[in-house]
Amino acid sequence: MSSAQTAPLEGRVALVVGGAGRLGREICRILADRGAIVAVGYRGSEDAARALAAEIDGLAVRIDVNDDDAIDRAFARVEAERGSVTVVVDTAHVESHPRAVADLDREFLGEHLAAVQGFAAVARRALPGMRDAGWGRFVYVSGALMSRPYAGFSAYGAAKAAATTLTRYLAAEEGRAGVTANIVAPGRVFDPADELDETRRELSDMLLARTALGEFPTAAQIAATVADLTTSSHLTGQTVWITGGEPIIA
Repeated sequence: MSSAQTAPLEGRVALVVGGAGRLGREICRILADRGAIVAVGYRGSEDAARALAAEIDGLAVRIDVNDDDAIDRAFARVEAERGSVTVVVDTAHVESHPRAVADLDREFLGEHLAAVQGFAAVARRALPGMRDAGWGRFVYVSGALMSRPYAGFSAYGAAKAAATTLTRYLAAEEGRAGVTANIVAPGRVFDPADELDETRRELSDMLLARTALGEFPTAAQIAATVADLTTSSHLTGQTVWITGGEPIIA
């Protein structure tokens, strides 16, 4: 087997926003396994990010997507220490508490939509280096709630839908520069250690009954799909649903 097959991302520098989270950690590990130099982007989990970076011979870098200066500092550090970023995976999201549309206020909705602006700001900063390289990969981690409504999660779903649409436009506008942009949309991510409140337990039970496979995907399985999209040369503007076979009306 050739080195290109065993390490398809050899020499590529990848930034994983939200890299210290449960799914982010698995994404960082599999990108490193495929040869990438990984920057673990974190905002509040510095110890976890540094431990993971040491494990995968990567770099822990603080990045606040709501602050353009902080984004620039993060990229500048990665560029100075590891090279130009040509892979961006965004797993960041706002921890949502159920709230009906009738009870939404500007502040609550704005906190969720800020993540969309953050993804756009990260993309804006990454694109010049990708264009110069003639190669770039974006993967945005969305969620099934953007297309499968469940009462109380309108702000989260609206933000994910907006960022998903932005990613598709990114694909349309940057493809001729060698840049692809795709979306991974998980449903429920299986973790036996999860402690769910009543609303999330009801949602989980309902979703499990709808799955074709009878089980939810794990974080490692979702991460593998993310990694596959970073190595594909022909997929762009696509949404990959990872739900265990739950039917989604997109």
